[in-house]
Amino acid sequence: MLLRSHAAHAAHTHWLDDLRAGLRVLGRATTQAWRNAVSRRELASLDDRMLADIGLTRGDALREADRLPWEAGPHRQQPARAAGPSVWRRVEDMWQRHRTRQRIAQLDGSMLKDIGVSYADAEAEANKPFWRA
Repeated sequence: MLLRSHAAHAAHTHWLDDLRAGLRVLGRATTQAWRNAVSRRELASLDDRMLADIGLTRGDALREADRLPWEAGPHRQQPARAAGPSVWRRVEDMWQRHRTRQRIAQLDGSMLKDIGVSYADAEAEANKPFWRA
């Protein structure tokens, strides 16, 4: 009987320990969120000179102030889209390569000599697929 009572007490203590640990985590998160909110509000109230001293602009400070208090990590902007050529531009480039390689294949030896290209180089270029630059 004593063993059952001890096991019940241990289970009860375990449940209370879990509750206390959960409340500690919640308390820390709430404290951090409060600190974030206060710091961001103070950051937005700084003048431009003070913001420049810490390497921020007015826009950066206002964006930071608009964040939710529980967002503790650094602000991550969406990655910018690649500034590379569009799909249509790539298709145009491939078509241009195809046409120029066809024209190179039609040149005779004297024309190739005029432009300073050997017959082997011209043949290698003409045989490349259009998707290779």
